[in-house]
Amino acid sequence: MLLIVGEAIVVYQRQGDGPWTGPWPSGAPAISSYVASQLGVEVAFVGGVGRDDHAKVMTDGLGAAAHLIVSDDLPTATAYITYHGEDRSFDFRVTGSAAAAVPSAALGDLPERARWVHLSGSALVFGEPLATTALEAVRRGKAAGATISVDPNVRVEALTEAGRSALIAVLREADVLLPSEGELEALGVDPAGLDAVVCTTYGAAGAEVNGVRVEAPPVNAIDTDGAGDTFAAGYIAAALDGADPVSAARNGIRAAGAAVTVEGPMTVVFD
Repeated sequence: MLLIVGEAIVVYQRQGDGPWTGPWPSGAPAISSYVASQLGVEVAFVGGVGRDDHAKVMTDGLGAAAHLIVSDDLPTATAYITYHGEDRSFDFRVTGSAAAAVPSAALGDLPERARWVHLSGSALVFGEPLATTALEAVRRGKAAGATISVDPNVRVEALTEAGRSALIAVLREADVLLPSEGELEALGVDPAGLDAVVCTTYGAAGAEVNGVRVEAPPVNAIDTDGAGDTFAAGYIAAALDGADPVSAARNGIRAAGAAVTVEGPMTVVFD
């Protein structure tokens, strides 16, 4: 079983000043959970939602992977994403939402049952108790023998000093790192000094696994939101099935390539 703890966010998207589309179930850890489940992995995603219509969007999107804590007092988190050509701007409505209100008690015995625990660094940004719960899942999973993967997946300027220190510490404990280009360097971490498989993603230019470049075939990209999270899920699904790191990276590229050709961060369906 793959365990992921993190933020559940419902998003609305638009191109420039065009009309909003959505609501779409999203949140980096939720995207990875959805894609991994689509690829046949047993997944437990632990996140928080309110008791509102947006909660149903998340529940329907995650399906069997959902292990959601429902808050009677806090709303489901939302975000508004505007595309400006290849760039994006974000308006997050996460502070004071149910997304961050995930207590450690929500984990139950999932960390001890997991074969793999994946952490998206974004889970450390949106507040407590979510950040502590996500880190506890990693700590307990590692102690029980699970493989640990980490996607830094965070703007360094959005991290508190405590969050930055926690992320760097967990990077050093991981078995697999899935950063995008420049993320480790921005955190001041030298990949050469890490005892882990390091698979760096380069968007449309593919990935590099411990010095081995893996090319990505060209695709007609429609919506790139969550491409890195989808790559992580594809990598993990293949690795859980016994693939070596390079083959796992190829599977991540295939998954991300399929996902960006459809609108919505959690809509791709694999044959």
